[in-house]
Amino acid sequence: MSEELLQYFSQMGTKALFYEIALSPKPGLVDRFDDGSHKDMTFSTFIDSSLALAPHFFSYLKAGFDHVGDNPRQLFDQLRSLGIKAEQDMFSATEGVNTHKGVNFSLAVLLGATGFYLKKHPKLLENPQLFSESDTIAICRLVAPICQHLIETDLGHLSSKKELTYGEKLYLEHGIKGPRGEASEGFPTLTEKALPFLRERLKQGDKELAQLQLLLYLMTFVEDGNLIHRGGIEAWQQVKTECQSLHQLNLSKKELIHQLSLYNDSLIFRHLSPGGSADLLALTFFFAMLEGIL
Repeated sequence: MSEELLQYFSQMGTKALFYEIALSPKPGLVDRFDDGSHKDMTFSTFIDSSLALAPHFFSYLKAGFDHVGDNPRQLFDQLRSLGIKAEQDMFSATEGVNTHKGVNFSLAVLLGATGFYLKKHPKLLENPQLFSESDTIAICRLVAPICQHLIETDLGHLSSKKELTYGEKLYLEHGIKGPRGEASEGFPTLTEKALPFLRERLKQGDKELAQLQLLLYLMTFVEDGNLIHRGGIEAWQQVKTECQSLHQLNLSKKELIHQLSLYNDSLIFRHLSPGGSADLLALTFFFAMLEGIL
């Protein structure tokens, strides 16, 4: 019976990915209207990728639910192993295109923590409608001990490594920790910024407008490795400044959609894509769905 009940929570991960790709217009990103600044992926690519990852989301959740003892590193190692298999299935579904690698990592540790939390709070498993903001905060905090070793183990000995990934280069040159840093700190961007912002904007009653406003808000501050990879630090800083100017206008829905469409053209021209913001958008949706506000 517990496996059937767990399915609800893993399905929210898949639903969050669907909501993220469907939200339109998203400057520089793939959406229902166009492929943004990408030449190797489409709306359909993201659907295929999401469906390929869906069964793995349940595996992450089950790993956390079945975990015994107080060794968070052991749970992480299991989640990483499961995540590698999920990545392989993602690449198989997309013919080698990296659609969800970053968010797959984040959802792996968040769903693992969610499963562990549900084991200790069975009432939530039986009555998901009881899930609240305090549960979101508690789950995100659980991720910190699961991932606290990552900066040292993954990024602590790069000076002697011959071939570096782009993320590793960003850490060495600029101290940007990416998804590893966010996870090792318990996802403060989610609990302290993104979710409080979305909760407040949803009170206005227009869910689509709130989601578009959230994306723009995230683009004003997120350490976006995708933007930096494509345009460098200066381009990332410029995008943040441009989005802050747009965000401060507090536009109506019609005006915001128009401005985001124009900004999409600008980012396409500059070959820029805020993929890091898109990932955090999906993670915010995940918890908003569990809280029953989205």
